[in-house]
Amino acid sequence: MKKFKVSYSYPLEHPIKVVIEKLSRLGLLGWLMQKYGKDVNVKDLVISERIIELPLFHQWVGKFFLKLEGTFLEIGHVASSTSLELASLGFDVTAIDLRDYPFTHKNLKSIKSDFLKHEFNRKFDCIFSLSTIEHFGFSKRYGGEDEADNHLDEAAFKKISELLAPGGKAIVSFPYAKTFVPDIWFRVYTRNDVESKLERYFQIEESRFYRRDDNEWTIVTRRDNDPVSPHDGAALFLLKGK
Repeated sequence: MKKFKVSYSYPLEHPIKVVIEKLSRLGLLGWLMQKYGKDVNVKDLVISERIIELPLFHQWVGKFFLKLEGTFLEIGHVASSTSLELASLGFDVTAIDLRDYPFTHKNLKSIKSDFLKHEFNRKFDCIFSLSTIEHFGFSKRYGGEDEADNHLDEAAFKKISELLAPGGKAIVSFPYAKTFVPDIWFRVYTRNDVESKLERYFQIEESRFYRRDDNEWTIVTRRDNDPVSPHDGAALFLLKGK
């Protein structure tokens, strides 16, 4: 039975989620009780990949953008607070998603459109996309379309490389596993697969691989320790255009 992850008292990007076993009145009531102040059983909480994606993203951004200068593009921002954070700090931010975004900021341009079809007519110093590109071609649940045997992730990598300003950086993250996992509602990469795709368009400056065991995320330093489950691995890359 599929489990549904629902945010608990926080925005959708928060790393701690409540797991609802099934959609039902009882499940909804349980979530409402948890959301509005009742005690939560720790066994019902899931620590998602956001627990590593967000701090590592800010660490990498901090290495290259010490001053409040630079233009940013986020791909897939509706369930993320990162673009709004950067805009609030003073950066020039553009963000694009298939869905409506409820917040506004004078430093944030939010675009409701398909990234692969939209004409930006500018380049960016930093382009980032956290746990999003694996859904390209499998995006019906987000207002897009599901397309069998598609290569839209590679089209996204190519377009990101073309939109980077000289010397610009890209930061991306994806789920990964030890072996290919078919028939799932998002794309899951193996380490070799994602590295070979990225190296066609970028220089990989840094990469990090993590796995989750017993709700605890740890760094993976050896390939034979890559996770088996497609839900328990995260790969993050800091990229530079060729």
